[in-house]
Amino acid sequence: MYLRDYLDLVQTNGIDMGYLAQVMDQWKCFLEEKEVDPRVVPVEIINSWKRSREYGIDPWQTKPHPVDTSSQAYQNLQSLLKKYEFFFERVKEMIGRQDITLSLHTTEGLNYHLLCGKNTVYPGYIGECSEKTVGTTSTSLAMRHNQPILLYHPLTYCKEYSKNTGVAAPIHNDKNEVIGTLSLAFENPKEGNSFWSMISFITKAFDSLYLPLTKGYEKHMQQIFNCLPHGAAFLDHRDTVQFYNDKVLELLKINRKLNVEKELNKHLPKLGIGADIKAKGQMEYSCSRIQVDNEKPYKLILITDKLDGRKNLTLASDKEEQGLFSFDQIIGNSLLIKEAKKLAAKVARTSVPVMIHGESGTGKEMFAQAIHNSSSRCLGPFVAINCGALPSELVESELFGYEEGSFTGALKGGKIGKVEAASGGTLFLDEIESMPLKDQIKLLRVLSTGKVQRIGSNKEIKVDVRIVAATKVDLLKHADAGLFREDLFYRISTFIIELPALRHRGEDILELAEHFIAKFARKYGRGIIAMDPVFKDALQKYSWRGNVREMEHAMERAVIMLENENTLRLEHLSSNIQEGYKEKTVEKLVKEVVAHSTLCPGLLDLAERKVIEYVLELVDGNQSLAAQQLGINRRTLYTKLNRKRITGREILDA
Repeated sequence: MYLRDYLDLVQTNGIDMGYLAQVMDQWKCFLEEKEVDPRVVPVEIINSWKRSREYGIDPWQTKPHPVDTSSQAYQNLQSLLKKYEFFFERVKEMIGRQDITLSLHTTEGLNYHLLCGKNTVYPGYIGECSEKTVGTTSTSLAMRHNQPILLYHPLTYCKEYSKNTGVAAPIHNDKNEVIGTLSLAFENPKEGNSFWSMISFITKAFDSLYLPLTKGYEKHMQQIFNCLPHGAAFLDHRDTVQFYNDKVLELLKINRKLNVEKELNKHLPKLGIGADIKAKGQMEYSCSRIQVDNEKPYKLILITDKLDGRKNLTLASDKEEQGLFSFDQIIGNSLLIKEAKKLAAKVARTSVPVMIHGESGTGKEMFAQAIHNSSSRCLGPFVAINCGALPSELVESELFGYEEGSFTGALKGGKIGKVEAASGGTLFLDEIESMPLKDQIKLLRVLSTGKVQRIGSNKEIKVDVRIVAATKVDLLKHADAGLFREDLFYRISTFIIELPALRHRGEDILELAEHFIAKFARKYGRGIIAMDPVFKDALQKYSWRGNVREMEHAMERAVIMLENENTLRLEHLSSNIQEGYKEKTVEKLVKEVVAHSTLCPGLLDLAERKVIEYVLELVDGNQSLAAQQLGINRRTLYTKLNRKRITGREILDA
């Protein structure tokens, strides 16, 4: 399990006391210097525990860490507090609860309590609070991994440091550098998801301070709301909706063909003011009051679907649309995938076009999202379009947009195109080889001029967009055949990243399998699921023509087929994987027999003996399991063992 898996788990299923009990057991194992199960505790958190131990931190008791007020770190903190005093005051007013601690943490390791709950020291307290002084916390993880973190108490290193649940998210300067985190600590773990959403919103708002108050500001605020995993809406003092995200419309089942603002204004003002969570039907509502000076209060409303875990409607399923993947979320330690990630990370820091080449299912869009999130454009939109999934006659209107009345069926008011929508961010063009030639010409002009022209318009609109394209074919061969413009190819392929097929990443197969098994175990409400040796061997010997995507589907099928057991076996895989594995295994063993034997009577018996020996070796001599894998009963196996006098290492009985 990786950090991304853990976050998916807590955001989809909420708090699971059984899981937290498992974590606590693993933490005790860690203190006893026993192996920690990475299927229970994320690898990144295990590594943080190890660093905490190396720092010599006492996991049972944390002493105060006073601050040197003459240090540069202290002076930097004071400057930060003074510069953004107006923002922090608004945040404190928005939270408005006495049982929550709001803290500012700097990259230099200082902690400042902006707002204090009943279990913390006092407002204004300053102390050393880094991984080197207090060990694993939501703050240290958010700082290191540059993403919002929700951390339940059993996952912290110091058990006396904080008995609360913590959420933290990074804040950035105008150069998009992490300058610290804002965090919330609270008692009720069931509120974790709501506060995770709140801290994500607050830090995104902080990052928006560097934007000028222009038309672009409203666009950016809308992007902030759209990145939230829950439904969100912002109401002014007249209870009029100012901003909202698509999730709100989905949860409230508001038809987009209606007057959306009018419909929202019917629902949302009725929720009232107060920060407590209210349940109604399948949804939970929280409403926070925001007071700006002496003005009338504003409201921030968050709506969560209590069935999100079963409906799979949260971040875990929306990653592709939101561009949430990063390089550390790309699984694999094989040389080929590490080289691809290294190259992609280098080019991500620029704005040059990138071409990603690889077979279907190798993770081209995941790489595109990671490039976007590692670039200076990460706060801008990530817009994806599959050129192969659209009828050729619709590609132009989808890419470039159109004006009202430009053609029959055109929407009233026209429609913004994907290129325009991606301005300030990244446009991902999947299966670009399917783009019609006429649209290739228009795209080339956009890249040359930095301007886009909607269908039916004479006006050119300036855009700032980075192109990341993906293909599974040789585009130069397509160009030679007259199917793709050669000049466009050279324009969009400043950097070409080759993604290896899964069959060339043998070292990554079992790691990927474990990831997907854990994912679907959570989805279908299962505990920890293991793989038996034959199952693992079959995965490693299979060709995986559909690559990682095929692997994901195969593991979901296997978990579904598992029923009430907790160990995956060969029979849980699809028939083509099973038969392929059996054929390859027998073929290999027969070749070995023929290569080391003369053609004589008894060759068949020898081959059978080799098969039995091979399976016994694979299952560590377990006769019951060997018989199961061979498709015979144990008595038959025992008879064959005696008749053929299979010798060698000691065969363990089951």
